[in-house]
Order: sequence, then C-alpha cells, then structure tokens
Amino acid sequence: MSMLCYVLGVSPEQIRALRADPSLATGVAVGDGDVRKLGQLQEPLDLHKSWHMLHYLFTGSLDETRSSGAALLSGEELGEDLGYGPVRLHGEKATAEFARFLQGLDADDLVARMDIGAMANAGVYSVSDDDEDLREDVAHFFPQLRDYVLQVAQKQGGLLTWLS
Repeated sequence: MSMLCYVLGVSPEQIRALRADPSLATGVAVGDGDVRKLGQLQEPLDLHKSWHMLHYLFTGSLDETRSSGAALLSGEELGEDLGYGPVRLHGEKATAEFARFLQGLDADDLVARMDIGAMANAGVYSVSDDDEDLREDVAHFFPQLRDYVLQVAQKQGGLLTWLS
C-alpha cells in the first residue's frame, strides 16, 4: 500500500467549522461524515508518493515540523488517526508563510540538488538508489503544490494536509 499525501484549501469559515468539530476533518479525508456542514470544498491536491521527497528537499530532514517549509508534516491535528496520523490544519497565517516559502523556490533548482543516493540512505519514502524517475516527480509535483498553495493564500485561506 502506498502512503499518499493530500493538500486541501479551506476558507476561513471552513477553518472555524473544522476547529469547532474536528471530526469533520476526518470525514473530509476519508470521504464520509457530515462534511456538508463545510459547504463547497475545493478539489484536493494529491501529491502521490512525492510528498516525502518534497518535504525532505524543503527542510533537509525527514521529520522537521517547525520550519515554514514543513507544512506537509506539520499543523494543528484534527480528528482521528487515519493510520499515518490525523488530518492537520494550517490556518491563514501558516498557509501564507508556506506560500511565501514555496514562491522562493524553483523546480529546476530543487531537481538539480537532489542527491537520490543520500535521500535513499536517509530513508526518504519511496526513494531507491536507482530511481531517476524521482526527478521527474519533483519537477511535476512541486509546481502543482506551489501554485495550489499560492492560490489558497491569495484567498486568505488555510490548508488541510493528510496522509493515507
């Protein structure tokens, strides 16, 4: 089974509703529950298995959760454990910080500094020594993540992230 990461933009009103009823976050992630209370939801961004490589490239660590580049693994925990932890919420301010961080990065630079052997030795999820296709994954998924987060931040929204 693959460990995939999802990112979902949420409005300030949805942030308030999620904090008032954290079970809604679990419902969003697993596709059930009374998520109608949240109103219209955006389409989540599926980072597939590239999320851990991106996190590592953003932070230089497997488990960093304090820097502005660590949003894929950090945030306010909401709801039940989905097997890889609960859904995490980033409010408007944290989302804006993550957007600024991502805006300062370039996909070509990220790809150029990938040391796949070192990433495999560090234990980055889904990385093996001989998998050069990983560079294509980063080149593909980083711009999607950057653009998605920038769009959410421009609307002064927040983010939900979860692994499943």
